[in-house]
Parts: sequence; structure tokens; C-alpha cells
Amino acid sequence: MRKSSGLKAAVSRTEPSAPRFSNGTGDDRKNLINLPAANGLTRKNGLNLTGEAASRQPIVLLIDDERTQRIVLREALEREGFAVEEADSGLTGLEVFDRARPDIVLLDVRMPGMDGFSTCTELRRRPLGDRIPIVMLTVLNDATSIDHAYEVGATDFITRPVAWSILGRRLRYMLRASEAFKELAKSEADLVRRIAERTAALDESNRRLEAANRELEAFTYSVSHDLRAPLRAIDGFTEMLAKGLGGGLDPGSADRLERIRAASGRMTRLIDDLLKLAGVARHEICKEDVDLSAMASEVAEALALADPSGKTQVIVGPGMRAHADPSLLRIALENLLCNAWKFTSRTPQPRIEIGKLQASGNPVYFVRDNGAGFNQQFAERLFAPFQRLHTQAEFEGTGIGLSIVSRIIARHEGRIWAESQEGQGATFFFSLVP
Repeated sequence: MRKSSGLKAAVSRTEPSAPRFSNGTGDDRKNLINLPAANGLTRKNGLNLTGEAASRQPIVLLIDDERTQRIVLREALEREGFAVEEADSGLTGLEVFDRARPDIVLLDVRMPGMDGFSTCTELRRRPLGDRIPIVMLTVLNDATSIDHAYEVGATDFITRPVAWSILGRRLRYMLRASEAFKELAKSEADLVRRIAERTAALDESNRRLEAANRELEAFTYSVSHDLRAPLRAIDGFTEMLAKGLGGGLDPGSADRLERIRAASGRMTRLIDDLLKLAGVARHEICKEDVDLSAMASEVAEALALADPSGKTQVIVGPGMRAHADPSLLRIALENLLCNAWKFTSRTPQPRIEIGKLQASGNPVYFVRDNGAGFNQQFAERLFAPFQRLHTQAEFEGTGIGLSIVSRIIARHEGRIWAESQEGQGATFFFSLVP
């Protein structure tokens, strides 16, 4: 047979047990698939598929303009367990593809009009063509055609003349791979759906959190405004009562008035500390390079001015720097140093040290004192609100200061912990993540 694109090989059927084929001459000639021996076609090989293709006969779309080639391939593929749809040109192949929805495409490279490369490109543009295996038949050692086949989206190629075992195994392998890709696509779609659902849930949670934050701000304003006013009234009237009565009060009544004023003062300080704790959570972190040594010295000087005894020795390590929010870091230092100052107030020679250590190459800062200390087994309780290891009679306080420090360190993604022995002082360590 002769065509405008060149001669094609003809099938020789004179020797069924050992068929021979004319390979032709020239680059434009095709080589036919070697027909398998008759005894090799008498059984159907199991395809070992899963999913949709396992529940029915897999469909192969065979696109080849040479009728003899199609006859040979159809017979071989049907005996291998496939259903076969045929097309004699690229355009017809596109129509059959849309109608038959095959599981795999076997596509000849050299066809008149729309060749195999153009057909493969168009198949890949089809709605269902992006994941269908496409196997292209090329001439042996035609590296250019092989490269071009991959460029236009072919899944694999088979060179002519085709060994039957190779063709069958290739198709079976690619069908299994196609099923695996379909399952992967389903999993991917399910993952995308779940991510969308989770994102929607997070958005809803964020909206609720924003509403809760607005309510918290309203509550904070109420606490700062509405509760402070009666406390100021209590403190003011008790002071006026004490001054107005002067020495006319008996010792018991004078003591009761003083207790009222002291309780009012403690309540005011507690409100202030709670507002500070809430403020830390709302504060927008803005980190910068901070001279920690200079900041600690400033805080220590302010505390020394407020201490009439003037006996506390403060040692600040030189050259300490940190990358942190300066306003929050100052609040943390103020609370840690106030804590140390308070618990060394009954020590004959109070001493406070602020310094830095290296742990696994990362800086760890500490505030150490030689004050009252505490029982180490209760160390974790110190950082919870309202948790105190000493009575008001021993040391005054609201139990909020170390909670503020802990929250500030947490907002810097750092860590804080304490080590102590009763009567031998305490050391508070903290780290900061830049």
C-alpha cells in the first residue's frame, strides 16, 4: 500500500508461527507490531486494576490512519482483555474520545493532516483529558519524536516494531498509575475541601474572638471607671472621718478605719494590676534592639529612690542587649525587680543581681536575690494569677505581677522559670525569641 506520506509495512501471514514483517525503507515508513504466536493469544491476561477500571472492561482508544495496523492492534488488545475504540485520524480521534471516554489512548505519531503530536495536544485540552494516559507509537530510535511526544503531554511512548509483552505490560502499568492518580486527585480535592472548611471555621472563630476582645475592652473600661470611683469615695471619706474625729476615736475604731483604707488601697492596686494584665494581651508587639543593661539600671534607680532604707545593693551586668518590645520588656523588668525588692526587704544585707547566661548558644537573662525564697515544689504556681506563696502579713501583694511577666515572655515566644530554696533567695530566668 502506498500513501502520500510514504510506504507502510504490510503484514505477512504466510508463517503464523513465526510472522515476518517488511520494515520498509526511509524515515517515513512504519513498522508493524510483531504478531504474537497463536498460543500466546489463547488466554486473557488479568489486568489487576483497582477502582472504576476494575469493575468494567478498560477502554483503549486506538488512533492510527493505517487500517492494517488497527486490525493487528485491536486483535491483540482484545485478547489482552481490553475493549477497543478506533479512529483513523486525529480529528476523528477527538470525536471518539469525547463520546467513548476511554481509559487510555494509543496514538500513532505519523498521520496525515493532524499528526499525533497535534492530536495529543488537543486531547490534553479536553475536560477529561488531563489525567488519561496517552501512549505514542514512534519509529525505533527516533529521539526527536520521543522528545516531542513528552513535550506535548504524552505519558509514555512505544517504539516500532512493538513487542507484544512490552505493549501489554505498558498499558497495564499505565492504567494502574492512572487509577492511582485519580485516587490522589480525589484525596487532593478532599484535602482542599477540608482546608476550606477549616479556614471558614477559623474565620468564624476569629470573628468571635474579635467580638470577645471588644467585650473585654468594654469590661476593662467599666472596671477602670466604675470600680475606681467607689473606691476613691471609700478612701476619701474614711480619710475625712479620721481627720474630723481626730483624737476622739478610741484605738479600736481608729484601727478599723485604717483597715478600711488599707483594703481600699489593695483593691485599687489589684484593679491596676488586672488592667495591666489585660493590656499585655492587647498590646501590639513591636520588637527592636533594646539595651537591657541600661533599662534595668533605670528601673533599679527608680526603686531605690522610693526606698527610704537605701540598703539594697543592685548589680546590673554590663552589655546586655535583647531584641524585644521595649515597653513590654520594661514592664517585665519592673515586676521582677519589684518582686526581688519586696522579698529582700527583711534581709539584713539585701542584694539583687541582673545578668545573662548562655544556654545552648542562646542568651538567658536572670534576676537573682538573697531574700525570703520559696519552696521549689510550688514554683509553677507563681506564674498563675492570684497565686501567692506568702501571706499578706509576711509580704503584701496582689499575686498578679509574675503573671504579667509570664504573659509578656510568652508573647515574645520565650520561657520563664524560677529556682529557689526557702530562706536562701530566688532566681528568675527568662529567654526571649528574637
